[in-house]
Amino acid sequence: MKTWTGILLMIVLAVAIISAVSTAHSTNEQAEQLPIDNPSSQAEAVAASNIDNDSDNDEEALLHSNEILQDTDNVSIAPENENIRLYPMQVEGSGYIYNGITLEVNGKEKHFPAWKAEGGSYKPEVHELDLNGDGRKEILVLLTAGHGTGVYLGKAYIVDPDTLTEMNMQPLEEVVQQHVASRVNVTPGKVDINVDIDGKPAASTRLEEETEGVDYNQELEFGSVVYYSIDQDRLTVSASGAYSFGMYGGELRFRYEFMDGQWKATGLDFNSDTYEEEYTQSFD
Repeated sequence: MKTWTGILLMIVLAVAIISAVSTAHSTNEQAEQLPIDNPSSQAEAVAASNIDNDSDNDEEALLHSNEILQDTDNVSIAPENENIRLYPMQVEGSGYIYNGITLEVNGKEKHFPAWKAEGGSYKPEVHELDLNGDGRKEILVLLTAGHGTGVYLGKAYIVDPDTLTEMNMQPLEEVVQQHVASRVNVTPGKVDINVDIDGKPAASTRLEEETEGVDYNQELEFGSVVYYSIDQDRLTVSASGAYSFGMYGGELRFRYEFMDGQWKATGLDFNSDTYEEEYTQSFD
């Protein structure tokens, strides 16, 4: 009897030893596979766990893009060619701010993240026009960058239809510097404004108003009110000249023509008609 009891105890002891060795071996293998005390291994583990999250982000971006396209209020279509469309890359501010814009031409897309615009009633326009009469059509994009009381910031971009690259346009600041000279002379109750275009007198205006306590510019400043429009398939610009904050003495007008590899201002003139109060308020 004692002999069988001894044998049984030896068998139980052997099984326990084998089990302990097996458990230790398994634990060592797991430690070799994922040494959690190693920071780099932790990073790898986190990266591996984020694979599903990245997929979710891609899906969210795709859904966001589809939502924008499905919302026809955010999509502008060229009236000359329905295969040319314009829509925001991102919509912010309850749908009224476009942060980046995508141009689609015959199924080919080009993103312009630097283009910012307002939506809603100021939704961008896109056109396909031969802007210089050479028989080749360009793509014209008209945006509203911002507006407020006495302020309207229009923007225009001309895009090559083949490469979808933005073409070089002479900026308003350069146009004014090269072509316009103005003087604002203030005496009690009177403001005299004189404007020369390309060295020739273009306008001379005297305004009678209360001048005491008002800060006046020494010359007209352009850029606070700028409109871009299409006139007989030509891109035209109307920029108001301010002689004080929110006070305008007339409009500089010109059109863009393609010369020497750049769209430059031509046909400049200045209209010194006094702005009416309701015209200024219409910027709101």
